[in-house]
Amino acid sequence: MKDREGAMTMLAQIMAANTEPLGTRYAALELEARGVELSESSASRLLREMDARGWTTPVGTKGRVLSAEGRRQAAESVLADRTSASLKHPVKDVKDLLDLLRARRAVESAVAGDAARDPEQKSLVALGRLCDLHHQRIGEAPMIEQPGLTFHRTIVEMCGNRMLKVAGEMMLAPHLDRVESVLDTILATRRAEQQVVAEHRDVYECIRSSDPVGAEEAMRAHFDAMIAATENAVVGESQILVEHLLRWAPES
Repeated sequence: MKDREGAMTMLAQIMAANTEPLGTRYAALELEARGVELSESSASRLLREMDARGWTTPVGTKGRVLSAEGRRQAAESVLADRTSASLKHPVKDVKDLLDLLRARRAVESAVAGDAARDPEQKSLVALGRLCDLHHQRIGEAPMIEQPGLTFHRTIVEMCGNRMLKVAGEMMLAPHLDRVESVLDTILATRRAEQQVVAEHRDVYECIRSSDPVGAEEAMRAHFDAMIAATENAVVGESQILVEHLLRWAPES
């Protein structure tokens, strides 16, 4: 986290963990202790930028404390870090796979509902094009190479609820693409691909119509179908095969 944004987020976390104001010198020392080497002048510029963003409030000559917005930024970054760590190697067997799908159902259904509240035209156009492209590519490439994951990630980008957005991004982190590859391997048929495209289209139409309830229900139905298909596919010896694939699939 040696980038500018990462350093400011780290400073917010440091300040959230302390009750005393943080001065420039100690900001630089705290960052250095965490592997980020900055001069006091550079640390001062970061703190001034945090002031400008409304993350921090100066307290005379003592330093700065977090504002309400800064505390929210710190909390979100801690959530993201912890979620990322817990999801780094989460899927080892069929139970984990189904648990991930159920978790995604809960999060992405809420995300789709939120995205439908006030969708931007530019995002709607991109989402519609993904549906069209996905339809055109049925049977032409493995499902993992098709626009399905991009469709889900685009909806997360459209979400206005920041906490839901963080959760959605973690559920769709690139290192989990390997799990999607295994899921596609066990479910991929032309009929399954056509069904996925149709379900995505239902979600898109609800978002385009600014129908939060419909979008949430359509996304939930999409995951219900995936979960049911997975449960039907992984029985008996197939379960052993799937667990071997989960262990062997390369990580992103």
